[in-house]
Amino acid sequence: MSVDIVVDSIYLEKLKLRNDWIFITGFPGFGYVGTIATRYLVTQLRAEKIGNIITKYMPDFIAVEDYGILTPYELFMSYDNKLLILVNNATPVNIERVVFAKTIVKWAKSLGVKEFILAGGLNSRFKEGNERLRWVKTSVSSRELPEPKFHKGLYVVGPLAILFLTLEVEKVPAVMILPYTEPDRFDPKAAAVFIEKVNELLGLNIDVQGLIEYSKAVEEAEVLLSETLKNVEEDRRPKPYI
Repeated sequence: MSVDIVVDSIYLEKLKLRNDWIFITGFPGFGYVGTIATRYLVTQLRAEKIGNIITKYMPDFIAVEDYGILTPYELFMSYDNKLLILVNNATPVNIERVVFAKTIVKWAKSLGVKEFILAGGLNSRFKEGNERLRWVKTSVSSRELPEPKFHKGLYVVGPLAILFLTLEVEKVPAVMILPYTEPDRFDPKAAAVFIEKVNELLGLNIDVQGLIEYSKAVEEAEVLLSETLKNVEEDRRPKPYI
């Protein structure tokens, strides 16, 4: 199974200048929190795109962004902030997920990455009171967050779970932050919760107002779509004639 991390040669030496990197990533799972949050991070930090992850069964798409070509799995660097950010614009296929996770962790360890911060989403039906998130860490992590921990009876699934498991097995410090979200919604507000927690953990000052405004726009669009569909459905119903 082939999964390769391809970094532009002009960044290879710069990557080796630090041994205190923090690696942030997530996937387009519940609420698309992982992808929304990481894309917002690289935009706000003006991070440099340094490479891509290439897999045998990767999705066949590209797009154009302000920084250049958008690809399924993109690596960014914010050198001054000690951050490496992997933006997953797609979900790895099942057959590649274990190798995908192992490749990321092996590469990160070779660079001296000291910690992973993972972004995910937690189904809001498990929410208790006013809590905004839950979290879980690998056994070697010294992080302690004031919010409630992920507890027995809850599950993380998909590539995020495999990546976390790989980090646990490889004894890499990692914390997974899981804001509450609606599983099937595009949820910038939940992504903002993640960014605010990253600000707190890393001493950053990333403004989340853009995500809040985006969330309002999404909610307004959903209301408009719902009303439109309702009107269409009413128009399709038989009408009485006199």
